[in-house]
Amino acid sequence: MKGRLAALGAVVIWGFQFSVLASAMHHVDAYHFSSLRFILGALVLAGLLLWREGRTALRFDGRLGAVLFYGAAGFAAFSILLNVALGYTSPQNAALFVALAPLLTQLLRWGLDGVRPRPAILGLAVVALFGLFLVITRGHLDNLGHGGLGDLMSFVSVLGWALYTYGAGKFPGWSPLRFTTLTMIGGAIVTVAATAVADLVGAAHLPSLSDLGAVTPHLLYISLIGSVAAVLLWTVAVRALGASTAVLFMNLPPIIALIIAAVGGAKVEPVELLGAAITVGALLGANLVNRRAAQTAAPVVSTPRITETAPVR
Repeated sequence: MKGRLAALGAVVIWGFQFSVLASAMHHVDAYHFSSLRFILGALVLAGLLLWREGRTALRFDGRLGAVLFYGAAGFAAFSILLNVALGYTSPQNAALFVALAPLLTQLLRWGLDGVRPRPAILGLAVVALFGLFLVITRGHLDNLGHGGLGDLMSFVSVLGWALYTYGAGKFPGWSPLRFTTLTMIGGAIVTVAATAVADLVGAAHLPSLSDLGAVTPHLLYISLIGSVAAVLLWTVAVRALGASTAVLFMNLPPIIALIIAAVGGAKVEPVELLGAAITVGALLGANLVNRRAAQTAAPVVSTPRITETAPVR
């Protein structure tokens, strides 16, 4: 139950985040906003980690390369690309591509670890994707590529998050707070470096003081709630549920974004509601399959075993 509540809390926060990001991009470019959010988030997390686990927890223990890789994928690539994508596509469309994370994570574990997903789980992930396909297209195939470059960047950004989710199960000896903090520090380093390069080539520009003032509320929400609280909740969820189960909750941010759009006055077609219902149903079904599988397997396990899908908490 703790893992499911943590996953739900994270995705609800992220569901609201897309509209907040889209608004912030009117004042500050994706590179500088991403740098600011991760610098602030990393500082807050580092303070928490120092207080909870002491100075030794800030060490990389010979895994600096892995930390930089997963931090770059889950924070730098995901944030910068997704923020840039919001200049070419709507928040709803960008959120919808997040729903590819379950299928991508399943394929990553299959390709990299040889862990074949249970047919029922893979099938339900495809069903959820079909539901989101209905939402994206509104029942008309002509709408599929409407987002163009923004949709492509959204897809690559979600691939980065899938890698991060996959990597969260590879540090069983680290607490969720330690993994989140050190990978965010790594992500912040890569993001600042990318921002410096973007400034040099003219792809980004230093924001003015008035622009920074305009995005301060957005920055506080994204940094403290989206990048600290939600990511901590997500890491707890991955540790408790395993990457394959936790990532299925990533089907929900698009639904939340759709609800926000509807409340804001956007017209929602019946086929979109049908697609949302199919997606939520598939998610609930996948959770039920995993719960029953765990209950069935528990009596036959004779000795404790550390696996990616059931890591040490």
